[in-house]
Amino acid sequence: MKKMTIFLLTCLSGLGAGEMQTFVAQNALPAFVADELTPATTSAANARNPKLALAMSAVIPGSGQAYAKSYVKAAAFLGVEIASWAMYVKGTNEGKRIEDEFHHYADSHWSEPDYWRWIAHQAGIEYNPGDLEPLRDWEHASFSHGLHREKDQQYYEMIGKYHQFSWGWDDFRTDPENDISMTDHEITARYNQTGKINNNRYYYETRRDASNDAFKKATTATTVVIINHLFSAIDAAWTTTRYNRHVDIGLRLEPIQYAYETGTALTLRVKW
Repeated sequence: MKKMTIFLLTCLSGLGAGEMQTFVAQNALPAFVADELTPATTSAANARNPKLALAMSAVIPGSGQAYAKSYVKAAAFLGVEIASWAMYVKGTNEGKRIEDEFHHYADSHWSEPDYWRWIAHQAGIEYNPGDLEPLRDWEHASFSHGLHREKDQQYYEMIGKYHQFSWGWDDFRTDPENDISMTDHEITARYNQTGKINNNRYYYETRRDASNDAFKKATTATTVVIINHLFSAIDAAWTTTRYNRHVDIGLRLEPIQYAYETGTALTLRVKW
């Protein structure tokens, strides 16, 4: 806060401070001065609460700025909020739509029974669709991943991501070059040599990646929302504090020393 003091009137010790105040109040101040000072004396009533502004923008970005009459900032923070939520809704809806699409594709082109038949052949265990526990035990002992019992997110991720599940894909099984006796190591070695996987699995993975990308955009949008709330709240408190830095004008009588004599001075103090 800066302060400037202007000595308007100096009266020597011939008048006491009390007499001087009475004189000034009755005669020294023109009527227009009181009118001009009224806004300054009542400016505290128009002050904004920085804590309230912070809380407002923490809930609705931009509202604290509007409270402090900073409408451009208010529009900017609110605009980011609306755009972020729009991005979140779009990303979530798109991700879910593509997710439903590749789930249906997997259910149509990847066969769990055929996968267990391959496991049974590799393990030398009779395939019994009514009792898969011996096959699951061998699978867990032989591979780093086991097929989930429920068709959850991990289930649909693994069947496209790992070569171990290749035999479940219809176009892989029907390829004349492939045989049920192929081991996981042989399938992996072929991929390392060619860098290619069967077409249905490849298409499936592209759709799964597209769904993941859409969900990542939605996640990014929520991050932007959180950051926007935080910055808007901090800025609202700062903006409100600046708003409250108004010019404060006051008149008062103060004793002074002038030419080795005591006197009283009428001073104008301006604070901003």
